[in-house]
Amino acid sequence: MGRFGLSIRLLELNLLLICLVVRVNRISKWIFWLLLYLAVSCGIGIVRGTDSFSWCVLEYRAIAINVIYYYYFFRLIRNDSDRAFIAYAKLAYWFAIVGLIVWASACIVGRDFERLRGLATEPAQFCSLVLPAYYWYAHQFITHRKHLLEVIVFTVTVILTASSVGYISAAFGIILLLLSKRRKYIFVALATVCTLLGTAYALSSEVQRRVNDTLLVAATGDLTGVNLSTYAIVSNAMITQQVLKESPLIGNGLGSHPMSHARFLADIPSVESFIGMNLEDTNALEANSLTLRVLSELGVLGLAGVLAFLIHFHVRGSGPRAAISKAILVCFFLKLFRSGEYYQPEQFFFIFVYILNHRKFQREALREARDGPSRSLVGPSNPRSGLSDAWSGQ
Repeated sequence: MGRFGLSIRLLELNLLLICLVVRVNRISKWIFWLLLYLAVSCGIGIVRGTDSFSWCVLEYRAIAINVIYYYYFFRLIRNDSDRAFIAYAKLAYWFAIVGLIVWASACIVGRDFERLRGLATEPAQFCSLVLPAYYWYAHQFITHRKHLLEVIVFTVTVILTASSVGYISAAFGIILLLLSKRRKYIFVALATVCTLLGTAYALSSEVQRRVNDTLLVAATGDLTGVNLSTYAIVSNAMITQQVLKESPLIGNGLGSHPMSHARFLADIPSVESFIGMNLEDTNALEANSLTLRVLSELGVLGLAGVLAFLIHFHVRGSGPRAAISKAILVCFFLKLFRSGEYYQPEQFFFIFVYILNHRKFQREALREARDGPSRSLVGPSNPRSGLSDAWSGQ
């Protein structure tokens, strides 16, 4: 995000503009309790000396602004999460097209194969941005035989990222997609996923290196000579393990992982080689994984809250509401594995769509139970449906 002269971020400026056109009153109770919980976490960490005021304020301020921004953003569009998600899916498709162009240019200039990352900072982030749209269009293709071109483009771009975590997340999406059709497809889903992952391992040297190094570290505990990605995830896992020995229930406080990393860095075996290359702090700020960071900063209680959120607001079944829910769940799956940042641009957008989609599903289920079966989401014949554009291919 861009910064202006007085350290006002673009998102903050947008929030101020939204507040001029949206009636600002009290916020939702869940936002209040979330921010209060995070403030208490900060306070406890600071009092115990495991957290710092500066790190706490930095993380708390960014989370609060993002939550409030998207809360008022969706109020501004009358909580129309359907059209917001469809608009995102269309943008993600063109984002992938641009990614292909950028990738081809990089390969030509560098005269070698480059991993695709498009306009994202890294291949894994590219995957997190496009995987929900990829799942949605794949669901549309399987259900209605539409959007084949989009499915092909997303398939090619994800393959070209050579991202092991992207492949694992895409495999998770395949399982969800096949099981949403028939439960009996469980063996087909597993066989398909194993075949695809095996093929990726056989053809991609990047995937081979990450898998082999991770298995080697798991067997020997020695980080000497492993690739930087493996070092980042394993070292942060070891730091988190030390934190949980101290404070398993509540962690060391919001924003505390960099301090914990500095405290326990010397306990990481074979870290000397990475210190010599000035790489010992790789992903130290965000723990390389949302699961690890939440455990480190908010403890088992915090991770239980994250998992409870995912389970409570998940829409089961095979309809379009379930498809949106599963599409976003694929992204959350990737973030739990790889991305430890709390407030990436797309993160709270997906969180609010996930919540609003579940609430609409509940309202529609109650209306159907009261009035009988309806056509609220069965096709383009209902102009009030926020998903009608997707069904009609517009």
